[in-house]
Amino acid sequence: MSGTADDSFHVLLVVSVPVYIAEFAADVLWSAGAQAVEEIHHGAVIDLRTDLGSDPLQAWSRIIETTHVARDWKVRTQSIDTRVADTWRKHASVTVVGDVSIAPAWLDTPTATRSGTTVLIEPGGSFGMGDHPTTQATLDLALQSPGASVLDLGCGSGVLGIALCLTGHARVVAVDIAPAAVEATRHNVALNGVSDRFVIEQGDVRHVKGTYDLVLANILAPVLLGDADAIAARVASRGNLIVSGFTDTRRFDIIVRYSALGLELRRETVIDGWLALQFERV
Repeated sequence: MSGTADDSFHVLLVVSVPVYIAEFAADVLWSAGAQAVEEIHHGAVIDLRTDLGSDPLQAWSRIIETTHVARDWKVRTQSIDTRVADTWRKHASVTVVGDVSIAPAWLDTPTATRSGTTVLIEPGGSFGMGDHPTTQATLDLALQSPGASVLDLGCGSGVLGIALCLTGHARVVAVDIAPAAVEATRHNVALNGVSDRFVIEQGDVRHVKGTYDLVLANILAPVLLGDADAIAARVASRGNLIVSGFTDTRRFDIIVRYSALGLELRRETVIDGWLALQFERV
């Protein structure tokens, strides 16, 4: 044997948790940049399998730095044949939100979508082909709340910011804690020709300065609640905040938290049980 690595195999992260916390654990993986999370049931335990890039254990170490409860979860890696794993790409389709069509970048005819704006997306190792209900709900509200400056917290593949650049000619600052998401966003920004209006940084809301006409935060409910002061502080006077990434069980807590910070609920959208709430600073 030559000793050369076989590029047809890729290492996935497998997290084993009790059934009752599986939804929360999956949300943690989505937030860390997972493109998809597969659930494998074993009675009272669920294995959550996902792709977090070329070094999943290093990615996991970053997760437990901010999500301390995850240190108690059982974690292992699993090698898969990417020649089989990539077959999902053959079945990827266009997602339409309002007048925006989000198209997989590898489609033979990605421009063959309905009239309006087409956003080309290559998800890489990040969260976001644009088809997740939270992404659709956030974009639906964002298209109704244009702003000259946009902050996208937890940008994933960059789909939200890119769509707003193309439709409203906004200037966007996008941040994400996952290196894979930053890499994917940078690629997609160039692919869609909006590099001159887009700044990408690795980090969270505490790495951002200034205020913005529109702030997007499609992230975990515990982060939305824990970082509420910092997130609200980034919203300009008469600006809007759109939060998503949670179900109805966290709606009341989030409304109360942000209302106390001078933000008033204006609209909400629900898709497949996932909520997006739009607040305005008054």
